Parts: sequence; C-alpha cells; structure tokens
Amino acid sequence: MAIELKGPAADVLRARRQRLSKMMSGEPILLVGHGSLPRNFLANTHPFRQDSTFLYFLGVDQPGAAAVIGAGGHTTLYMPSPAPGDELWHGPGVPFERWVARSGVDEVCDRSSLQPASYHCLPVADPVANQEASRLSGTPLDPRNATGSEDLRAAVVSLRLCRDAGEVQAIRRALCVTSEAHRVAMESTAPGVTDTEVHALIDAVFALHGMPPSYTSIVTARGEVLHGHARNEPLRAGEMLLVDAGAEDPSGYASDVTRTWPVSGTFTARQAEVYDAVLEANAQAIACVEPGRRYREVHLAALEVLTVALRDLGLLRGSLDGLLEQGAASVFFPHGVGHLLGLDVHDMELLGDAAGYPVDRHRDPAFGLSALRLDRDLQPGMVVTIEPGIYLVPGILEDATLRAQYGDSVDWAEAECWLPFGGVRIEDDVLVTADGNEVLSASIPRTRSAVEALVGTGPSPRQRLLGGSAS
Repeated sequence: MAIELKGPAADVLRARRQRLSKMMSGEPILLVGHGSLPRNFLANTHPFRQDSTFLYFLGVDQPGAAAVIGAGGHTTLYMPSPAPGDELWHGPGVPFERWVARSGVDEVCDRSSLQPASYHCLPVADPVANQEASRLSGTPLDPRNATGSEDLRAAVVSLRLCRDAGEVQAIRRALCVTSEAHRVAMESTAPGVTDTEVHALIDAVFALHGMPPSYTSIVTARGEVLHGHARNEPLRAGEMLLVDAGAEDPSGYASDVTRTWPVSGTFTARQAEVYDAVLEANAQAIACVEPGRRYREVHLAALEVLTVALRDLGLLRGSLDGLLEQGAASVFFPHGVGHLLGLDVHDMELLGDAAGYPVDRHRDPAFGLSALRLDRDLQPGMVVTIEPGIYLVPGILEDATLRAQYGDSVDWAEAECWLPFGGVRIEDDVLVTADGNEVLSASIPRTRSAVEALVGTGPSPRQRLLGGSAS
C-alpha cells in the first residue's frame, strides 16, 4: 500500500529534525500528534487535522501518532496498532515500514511501547493528547498558557517562522483554489440569495479540489462582526457581503483571503468611499512589507491611511498628528493589520505570543494595538496577511470607556447615523522576498471596478450546485 505524498519529502523532514535536535543540544524531544476528536459520540468523529508542528517535522497525518527525536535527529515514530475489526470499517492499515519511507524516521514502533522520560515537549490542541504527553514527560501541558519547554518553543518558532520553496508552493496551490472560490462566490451573489448558499458554494469549490477550508469560512452581510458566519439569511440590495475564506492545501498549508462586495453589484456612494479607503490602506501596508521592516510599522501605515479617510468622512475630528497619537481610528479599525500564515491560518498561535513577538517585545495594551498578532522584524520567506478594515460596530460605539477615552476625537453622533453600515475588510497573503514582497493572492479581484464587474454575472449558488432553475 502506497502512502500519498502530501507534504515535504523524507529528506526534508529528516533535515528539519536534525536542525531541531542540534538547537536542543541533542536532548530528547517528545512530539505528540492529535487523536480523533468525537463530534457527539465516540465513533462519530470530526474530520481529522494533525497538529501543525507534528506535520512540520514528521509529515504524518494519521491520528494517535507520537515521535521521540534524540541526538543527531535520530527519530522513533510511534504509531497505534489498528483496533480489532478496524480493517472491516476503515480498510487496511499502513504497514509500519511504509512510515519509515514516508517520514525518513529511523524506526517505527507500536504506540503502546512509548515510555516516560525527561522529554522536552509542547502542548497541542487535543486535550487527551496533552494528558498523555504530560504523563510521559512529567510536564503539565495546557495550550491556554505558555506551558511546556521554553527552549523547545523557541526552537520550533525559529524553524517554522520562514517558508521554504516547497512551503510557498503549497500556499500558492491553496490560493489558486481560493481564487476560484472567491470569484465564483462573487458571480453568484445577488439579492435574494442567502449567505448560507454562498458559504456552501465556497466550501464546495474547496472540496472539488480535495481541499478543506483553512478555517470556518466567514460569509456575512454583518461585516461589523469580525468573525461572523452565515445565518441562512437572504441577502438584500444595498448590503455588502464580507467573505473571509481560504482553502487548505492537502499538505496542511493555509490561505486566508477577505473580499467585500456589494450584493446588488454596485457600491453605494458611502460604501464606495469606505471601500476605496480600505483598499488604499491595504496597498500602503503591502508597500511597507520588506525585509527588516518591523511589522508594527506596517500596521501603523494602514492606520494612518484610515485615519485620514475617517476624518474626511466626518467620523473623526482633530489634527492628523493628534488623532494618530491617540490611535482614534481604532474605534473603526479595532484589530491588527495581519498575522503570520503557514501550517496554521494564524501560524503557530498555539504557541502563544512567542511566535508573533520576539522576546524583547510585548503586546501594546492600547485599544486596537493590543490585537496586533505580529510584531517581528520581517524576514525573507515569511508569509503574512495584510487585512485592514473599517467597521461600524454598535458595541464599540456604545462603550462608555471608549467614549471617555477618545472624547471629541470621534463624532459619535455621526457614527451612530451610519448604522447599520456593517464593515469592509480587504485581506491579502503576502510573501516577504529578498528585495521586497510578492502578493500571492493578487489574482483575486480587489479593485472596486473589478469587483463590481464580477458580482451577479453568473448562475446562483443553487443553480451551480443543483442545476436547473434558481428555485
């Protein structure tokens, strides 16, 4: 039985483990993978997704795996033996020797033979796997806190921070499918179509290419809800549809793209002004992406563009310098401009701020800046998102603390008159190159004219998915 090669070749995986072992001075490392997670009873499980660090070093996407990496990168892979009767329900298992060829490990043993020792290890997202790893290593593991080996965390972040050519190619493959999904969704949007139908169409395009979503697709006319989801509501003329959706390559690499478009096919005058401001912030932030540039500066470049636009729109008041010093635009742009992208859509976020922040930097407590997920100096090979936005969020506009903090710098009465506006976000995936950057998601329409030209020009989601009439 052959194992489909979905990720790096065995020699690449072996070299990664050797580098990791060297950084850890040859001390033993325990990596645990995820198990199958039940949906509502034990035999009914969610689709399996392996821990990203385990994928990076082992390339094994089977449940219940673990590995011990020793001096020189010597690796023993531990795989569970099939349960009695498993072949009847799930087909024949993979012989252990096949995993040696696939992952380049030195040996494969039965999972039950893995013994406790003084291992370096890190938490994963599976609580059962964490309990077992804690028992084997004697180290409490909790992904909600910075638990586990600090040295191992730093080493893993260092190795996973920048993409090699194969990783970039995997992200390109995912973005090719993501581009098709966004285009089809734009074409199929029209008044009367439901947000759920558009969501179904996007995920169907992913599935047709053998790719799952990198995250639950965000498809909503309530764009002020940053991670809002479809609610089976008919879309109405005059609304904007915000779609934040990306396919995941079979090797595990993510894509993450947001576009916002008018349900009717034409932005209103107010929507157009906001859209153009966000697009300009997107462009100015991308222009800042280059080796050596601090990512916080990329965020601030977008913030300055949005501050000028919000003042021109009558939502902010005062001098530009004063508004920038105050960070007043965060009332309408309350999140960071982006994050790392890789095997996780928010890459390595499971490892806490160690991934996004070097040891000498910490999150700014200021509203808006506190949500900045990344503040490293950019390096060639990093892939980051650039996703500025403008949102009219009732909860923010009603917040007494924020009203007191920003005072007359915000025209609160004018902002309330805009409700329910929703929100606009434009997000691209950007590779840091040796001499600048490359927008990997550039094929997905983002100028206002290109978006308007595409919306509503194709069959409805039901027609595409079911054939026949739109009913």
